[in-house]
Amino acid sequence: MKGLERVFTHLVSTDKYEAIDEVISKCSVFDELDDKQKFIKAVHRRERIQSTGIGHGVAIAHGKMSHLDHCRIALGYSDRGIIFDEHYPEPVQLVFVIASSQSRQAEYIHAVSNILSWVHDESFREDLRKGRMTEQVTTFLNLLTRQEFSPRPI
Repeated sequence: MKGLERVFTHLVSTDKYEAIDEVISKCSVFDELDDKQKFIKAVHRRERIQSTGIGHGVAIAHGKMSHLDHCRIALGYSDRGIIFDEHYPEPVQLVFVIASSQSRQAEYIHAVSNILSWVHDESFREDLRKGRMTEQVTTFLNLLTRQEFSPRPI
């Protein structure tokens, strides 16, 4: 799929902070940020407040940056999984990272809501984890590549 490497990477990291850093460094969608190191620190700071692991093998790490004209989202996949929170021992395999602006909170909420609408579906998560290019997975990855955050079709 053309442009997928811009927003998707296979993770080798086993630590959640290293995995977040890996998504940010490998996915060129974040190259557009004014200060990538500042963004990494913002995501780490947010993660220390409370884990962004949401269950079902999914985490949605995020950080705020000033002066962004739109959210930027990428996805990292871990074969082995990464423990994001000792309270939720299920390994995370799908690590989303979102850069958003404090002045664009509605867009951020819309993007997270739409990601959740996709990953809520167990068969979709399983197909995505196993690399099955079903119609749903292809649609989702195309939306991610275009940085369009649309809900999952019913």
